[in-house]
Amino acid sequence: MAGRQAWSRAGFWRVAEPPLSPAVTGVAALGAAVLVVGCVLTSGSDPGGSAAASVPAADAATVELTTWYTSTQGVRSSIATNIQAVRAALDAQDGSSLQPQCVQLGGGTQGAARLQPGPDAQAQQMLAGGVERYAAAAATCLQLFDGTPIPVSELQTRVRTALADGDSQWQALATRAGLPMAVPLRSGEPSTTDVAPGTAPGAVSDAASDPAQDDEQGQDSGGSS
Repeated sequence: MAGRQAWSRAGFWRVAEPPLSPAVTGVAALGAAVLVVGCVLTSGSDPGGSAAASVPAADAATVELTTWYTSTQGVRSSIATNIQAVRAALDAQDGSSLQPQCVQLGGGTQGAARLQPGPDAQAQQMLAGGVERYAAAAATCLQLFDGTPIPVSELQTRVRTALADGDSQWQALATRAGLPMAVPLRSGEPSTTDVAPGTAPGAVSDAASDPAQDDEQGQDSGGSS
Protein backbone atom coordinates (compact mmCIF):
# COMPACT_ATOMS: atom_id res chain seq x y z
CA MET A 1 0.00 0.00 0.00
CA ALA A 2 2.89 2.27 0.67
CA GLY A 3 3.73 2.23 -2.98
CA ARG A 4 0.23 3.20 -4.05
CA GLN A 5 0.14 6.69 -5.42
CA ALA A 6 -1.55 9.34 -3.30
CA TRP A 7 -4.34 10.10 -5.77
CA SER A 8 -5.54 6.45 -5.64
CA ARG A 9 -6.09 6.38 -1.89
CA ALA A 10 -9.70 6.33 -0.56
CA GLY A 11 -9.51 9.88 0.75
CA PHE A 12 -8.77 11.21 -2.73
CA TRP A 13 -10.98 8.90 -4.71
CA ARG A 14 -13.42 10.62 -7.07
CA VAL A 15 -16.00 8.83 -9.15
CA ALA A 16 -16.28 10.44 -12.53
CA GLU A 17 -19.87 11.52 -13.37
CA PRO A 18 -21.10 10.55 -16.80
CA PRO A 19 -21.27 13.52 -19.21
CA LEU A 20 -24.68 15.03 -19.81
CA SER A 21 -26.31 14.19 -23.10
CA PRO A 22 -26.88 17.02 -25.63
CA ALA A 23 -30.64 16.74 -25.09
CA VAL A 24 -30.42 17.26 -21.37
CA THR A 25 -28.02 20.16 -21.81
CA GLY A 26 -30.42 21.84 -24.25
CA VAL A 27 -33.38 21.48 -21.91
CA ALA A 28 -31.42 23.04 -19.09
CA ALA A 29 -30.36 25.99 -21.24
CA LEU A 30 -33.92 26.50 -22.44
CA GLY A 31 -35.20 26.47 -18.88
CA ALA A 32 -32.69 29.12 -17.88
CA ALA A 33 -33.69 31.32 -20.80
CA VAL A 34 -37.39 31.02 -19.94
CA LEU A 35 -36.62 31.95 -16.36
CA VAL A 36 -34.71 35.07 -17.40
CA VAL A 37 -37.39 36.21 -19.88
CA GLY A 38 -40.09 35.58 -17.31
CA CYS A 39 -38.32 37.75 -14.80
CA VAL A 40 -37.97 40.56 -17.34
CA LEU A 41 -41.64 40.41 -18.34
CA THR A 42 -42.78 40.27 -14.74
CA SER A 43 -40.72 43.31 -13.79
CA GLY A 44 -41.95 45.22 -16.86
CA SER A 45 -45.60 44.63 -15.99
CA ASP A 46 -45.35 46.08 -12.52
CA PRO A 47 -48.63 47.95 -11.88
CA GLY A 48 -46.69 50.59 -10.01
CA GLY A 49 -44.43 51.32 -13.00
CA SER A 50 -44.36 54.73 -14.67
CA ALA A 51 -45.85 53.47 -17.95
CA ALA A 52 -48.89 52.02 -16.21
CA ALA A 53 -49.31 55.07 -14.02
CA SER A 54 -49.40 57.45 -17.01
CA VAL A 55 -52.58 55.91 -18.46
CA PRO A 56 -54.90 56.90 -15.59
CA ALA A 57 -53.43 60.42 -15.63
CA ALA A 58 -54.21 60.78 -19.35
CA ASP A 59 -57.73 59.47 -18.80
CA ALA A 60 -58.29 61.94 -15.98
CA ALA A 61 -57.21 64.85 -18.19
CA THR A 62 -59.60 63.73 -20.93
CA VAL A 63 -62.49 63.45 -18.50
CA GLU A 64 -61.72 66.90 -17.11
CA LEU A 65 -61.69 68.43 -20.60
CA THR A 66 -64.93 66.80 -21.75
CA THR A 67 -66.68 67.65 -18.47
CA TRP A 68 -65.68 71.30 -18.77
CA TYR A 69 -66.62 71.45 -22.46
CA THR A 70 -70.05 69.95 -21.74
CA SER A 71 -70.62 72.51 -18.95
CA THR A 72 -70.27 75.33 -21.51
CA GLN A 73 -72.79 73.79 -23.90
CA GLY A 74 -75.71 76.05 -22.96
CA VAL A 75 -73.85 79.32 -23.47
CA ARG A 76 -72.27 78.13 -26.70
CA SER A 77 -75.63 76.98 -28.06
CA SER A 78 -77.19 80.37 -27.25
CA ILE A 79 -74.42 82.10 -29.17
CA ALA A 80 -74.80 79.66 -32.06
CA THR A 81 -78.51 80.53 -32.19
CA ASN A 82 -77.75 84.25 -32.43
CA ILE A 83 -75.13 83.62 -35.10
CA GLN A 84 -77.60 81.65 -37.18
CA ALA A 85 -80.12 84.51 -36.92
CA VAL A 86 -77.49 87.14 -37.80
CA ARG A 87 -76.48 85.22 -40.91
CA ALA A 88 -80.10 84.76 -41.95
CA ALA A 89 -80.79 88.48 -41.58
CA LEU A 90 -77.65 89.35 -43.55
CA ASP A 91 -78.67 87.01 -46.34
CA ALA A 92 -82.14 88.54 -46.43
CA GLN A 93 -80.76 92.09 -46.03
CA ASP A 94 -83.26 92.49 -43.21
CA GLY A 95 -81.90 95.31 -41.08
CA SER A 96 -84.81 95.39 -38.63
CA SER A 97 -84.12 91.75 -37.69
CA LEU A 98 -80.36 92.07 -37.87
CA GLN A 99 -79.91 94.83 -35.30
CA PRO A 100 -81.53 93.06 -32.28
CA GLN A 101 -79.73 89.82 -33.11
CA CYS A 102 -76.38 91.61 -33.12
CA VAL A 103 -77.26 93.11 -29.73
CA GLN A 104 -78.10 89.62 -28.45
CA LEU A 105 -74.84 88.25 -29.84
CA GLY A 106 -72.85 90.97 -28.09
CA GLY A 107 -74.51 90.12 -24.79
CA GLY A 108 -73.90 86.43 -25.30
CA THR A 109 -70.19 86.94 -25.82
CA GLN A 110 -70.02 88.89 -22.57
CA GLY A 111 -71.52 85.93 -20.75
CA ALA A 112 -69.16 83.50 -22.49
CA ALA A 113 -66.17 85.59 -21.44
CA ARG A 114 -67.07 84.85 -17.81
CA LEU A 115 -67.19 81.08 -18.23
CA GLN A 116 -64.94 78.94 -16.09
CA PRO A 117 -61.50 78.76 -17.76
CA GLY A 118 -60.62 75.62 -19.65
CA PRO A 119 -58.59 72.87 -17.96
CA ASP A 120 -55.60 73.54 -20.21
CA ALA A 121 -54.17 76.58 -21.94
CA GLN A 122 -54.90 75.40 -25.48
CA ALA A 123 -58.57 74.69 -24.82
CA GLN A 124 -59.01 78.06 -23.10
CA GLN A 125 -57.30 79.84 -25.98
CA MET A 126 -59.68 78.25 -28.49
CA LEU A 127 -62.74 79.15 -26.43
CA ALA A 128 -61.59 82.73 -25.88
CA GLY A 129 -60.54 83.09 -29.51
CA GLY A 130 -64.03 82.21 -30.69
CA VAL A 131 -65.64 84.56 -28.18
CA GLU A 132 -63.40 87.43 -29.28
CA ARG A 133 -64.23 86.95 -32.95
CA TYR A 134 -67.95 86.69 -32.29
CA ALA A 135 -67.80 89.83 -30.15
CA ALA A 136 -66.01 91.62 -32.98
CA ALA A 137 -68.73 90.50 -35.38
CA ALA A 138 -71.42 91.88 -33.07
CA ALA A 139 -69.63 95.22 -32.65
CA THR A 140 -69.10 95.57 -36.40
CA CYS A 141 -72.71 94.66 -37.04
CA LEU A 142 -73.91 97.47 -34.77
CA GLN A 143 -71.85 99.92 -36.82
CA LEU A 144 -74.37 99.36 -39.58
CA PHE A 145 -76.84 101.33 -37.49
CA ASP A 146 -74.76 104.04 -35.80
CA GLY A 147 -73.81 106.14 -38.83
CA THR A 148 -70.24 104.85 -39.12
CA PRO A 149 -68.85 106.22 -42.43
CA ILE A 150 -67.94 102.79 -43.83
CA PRO A 151 -69.82 101.29 -46.79
CA VAL A 152 -72.55 98.86 -45.76
CA SER A 153 -71.18 96.13 -48.00
CA GLU A 154 -67.76 96.40 -46.35
CA LEU A 155 -69.22 96.20 -42.84
CA GLN A 156 -71.31 93.18 -43.77
CA THR A 157 -68.25 91.45 -45.18
CA ARG A 158 -66.37 92.12 -41.94
CA VAL A 159 -69.24 90.64 -39.94
CA ARG A 160 -69.28 87.46 -42.01
CA THR A 161 -65.49 87.11 -41.81
CA ALA A 162 -65.45 87.53 -38.03
CA LEU A 163 -68.22 84.95 -37.63
CA ALA A 164 -66.32 82.47 -39.80
CA ASP A 165 -63.14 83.03 -37.79
CA GLY A 166 -65.03 82.40 -34.58
CA ASP A 167 -66.46 79.19 -36.01
CA SER A 168 -62.94 78.00 -36.86
CA GLN A 169 -61.81 78.52 -33.27
CA TRP A 170 -64.78 76.70 -31.79
CA GLN A 171 -64.58 73.87 -34.29
CA ALA A 172 -60.95 73.33 -33.27
CA LEU A 173 -62.07 73.30 -29.63
CA ALA A 174 -64.74 70.71 -30.39
CA THR A 175 -62.17 68.54 -32.16
CA ARG A 176 -59.83 68.80 -29.20
CA ALA A 177 -62.59 67.80 -26.79
CA GLY A 178 -63.75 64.99 -29.09
CA LEU A 179 -67.33 66.28 -28.96
CA PRO A 180 -69.62 68.06 -31.45
CA MET A 181 -69.60 71.80 -31.94
CA ALA A 182 -72.53 73.67 -30.38
CA VAL A 183 -75.65 73.81 -32.54
CA PRO A 184 -78.44 76.44 -32.46
CA LEU A 185 -81.20 75.95 -29.92
CA ARG A 186 -84.48 74.52 -31.14
CA SER A 187 -87.50 76.78 -31.37
CA GLY A 188 -88.88 77.40 -27.89
CA GLU A 189 -85.77 76.14 -26.14
CA PRO A 190 -84.67 78.67 -23.47
CA SER A 191 -81.47 80.62 -23.96
CA THR A 192 -78.81 80.53 -21.23
CA THR A 193 -77.30 83.91 -22.05
CA ASP A 194 -77.00 85.63 -18.68
CA VAL A 195 -76.31 89.18 -19.91
CA ALA A 196 -79.13 91.55 -20.71
CA PRO A 197 -79.01 92.60 -24.38
CA GLY A 198 -79.00 96.29 -23.47
CA THR A 199 -75.71 95.93 -21.58
CA ALA A 200 -73.66 94.81 -24.57
CA PRO A 201 -70.92 97.19 -25.75
CA GLY A 202 -72.42 99.67 -28.21
CA ALA A 203 -75.91 98.25 -27.70
CA VAL A 204 -78.94 100.35 -28.41
CA SER A 205 -81.87 100.58 -26.04
CA ASP A 206 -84.51 97.86 -25.96
CA ALA A 207 -87.04 100.28 -27.42
CA ALA A 208 -84.82 101.04 -30.40
CA SER A 209 -84.51 97.33 -31.14
CA ASP A 210 -88.27 97.03 -31.67
CA PRO A 211 -89.35 98.40 -35.09
CA ALA A 212 -92.89 99.11 -33.81
CA GLN A 213 -91.56 101.15 -30.90
CA ASP A 214 -89.15 102.91 -33.28
CA ASP A 215 -92.15 104.21 -35.22
CA GLU A 216 -93.86 105.44 -32.06
CA GLN A 217 -90.68 107.19 -30.89
CA GLY A 218 -90.28 108.78 -34.29
CA GLN A 219 -93.78 110.24 -34.05
CA ASP A 220 -93.20 111.53 -30.53
CA SER A 221 -89.69 112.89 -31.14
CA GLY A 222 -90.95 116.09 -32.72
CA GLY A 223 -92.32 117.37 -29.44
CA SER A 224 -89.42 116.31 -27.24
CA SER A 225 -86.27 118.27 -26.53
